[in-house]
Amino acid sequence: MKKIVSVLSVAALTLSAVFAADISLSYRLGGKLYAEENKKNVDAQGKKTATQTRESFNLEGYGDSNKGDLAFTAKNDFAGFALTINPEDKALDKLNVDTYYGWLNFSNVQVTSGKWSSRYVNRLDADAGNWEGSEFERYKPGVVGGKIAFDIDDLTKVNTGIKTDDNKKNVNVTGSQYFFERNTENRLSTAIAYTLHKDEDTALMVKGVLVDNEWGSTLRSDKDRTYDSTTFAKANGGDIGFFSGFAGEVAYKTSAFDLNFVAKSLKRDELALGFFFRTIGDSSSYLFGLSAGLDLAENKNAAGDKPQHNYREFAFDFRARKNLTEDLTLTTMNNLSVLNAEKAKENASGDKIKYENMDFHLWDMVSVAYKLSEKVKAQFTVESECDLIHMAQAADGDNKSEIWGPFANGGFQISVIPGVVYSFNENATLTTGVVVDLFEIAASPKVQDAVRTHNVSNIKVPVVFKVAL
Repeated sequence: MKKIVSVLSVAALTLSAVFAADISLSYRLGGKLYAEENKKNVDAQGKKTATQTRESFNLEGYGDSNKGDLAFTAKNDFAGFALTINPEDKALDKLNVDTYYGWLNFSNVQVTSGKWSSRYVNRLDADAGNWEGSEFERYKPGVVGGKIAFDIDDLTKVNTGIKTDDNKKNVNVTGSQYFFERNTENRLSTAIAYTLHKDEDTALMVKGVLVDNEWGSTLRSDKDRTYDSTTFAKANGGDIGFFSGFAGEVAYKTSAFDLNFVAKSLKRDELALGFFFRTIGDSSSYLFGLSAGLDLAENKNAAGDKPQHNYREFAFDFRARKNLTEDLTLTTMNNLSVLNAEKAKENASGDKIKYENMDFHLWDMVSVAYKLSEKVKAQFTVESECDLIHMAQAADGDNKSEIWGPFANGGFQISVIPGVVYSFNENATLTTGVVVDLFEIAASPKVQDAVRTHNVSNIKVPVVFKVAL
């Protein structure tokens, strides 16, 4: 660790005649003073048993836990480079590179290449502080649990599959029976952005990005051609295989509002579209977003017909941040996501399919922050999740199963999080509070008595100490 810091420091001094070089250091300790997990098990005979686990003074038990960052940036008017690294294990003999990228400026054009998170949308998360995402911004804008339009604003993020637990079971989105969490990662990418400034407050940006991902192939000119079965093109049915996905956005900003349109195709036949509108004010700001993920493959059913529609997913986001007084701020984040499975024209027996497979999930968050003094800020956050509707068609296409309302779909998961942030100075803060998670609130007896093991409640008292220089 010391050697790497020394090398970067020497590099910064050496390049100081040409570049404006900055080095920043941060350290974050995320522990739990106390944690409690309560579960209930219902066996096949209907017998109910409860289990509880407790822990105290776990110094590495909260989120990313102990984490140190070393950020190095060197830039001038024409080019720049950024690198962020952190320890990979307790021994500090391994370092993990979080981000690394460089950029070049040619008049109004900027070329960026490396591994970083390419975002534009202002998520109105100014009061997130050092809380984990699950305690403030649980989900990014886009389709919650979606496989195409998840976290749609991050152009370089790729879906690598559904998360599984130690037993290789799919991990549900918190509080959901039908939505699943996704493993994601930012990949090596290259972006070209053109920005036109009309004046100090008005700008238009157009950006295109190539993202490291096996997109697929196209341009199959000869359908009778024999391909080597080991080639990428053969596996994907075309002459040319693309090893990068494609993403782009157009943004227009004024002093009063902000517009952003996003399009991504990280795999062949998958298209994600997003549109966001944000109002800009001195005391309040509002964000509205629409997202869609579409499967464009030419699927056919057993009868040889194309389906009425392929898989698709949608989301509506609404966020707001408002200064109620000089010291009191209100933030709310809300997302309604819909997964809509493929609908065939008819089944194998020739029966017409009448009904949809659709699942609706709702997430809401409200948080207030009050500045008690120059050093102390109090926060109170409440989050709620539920599955609103579950619709499934039967195999014969003439019947359907509908579960309407959150009560029949598993009730609500509610999180209550009072907390406080103490700022020793501008470089050091201490965040603590109590996190209470309650599961299946108001769920129907049929859900509560189902044969399974599930969480009833979780309680934790996190303590996060962060120093940044």
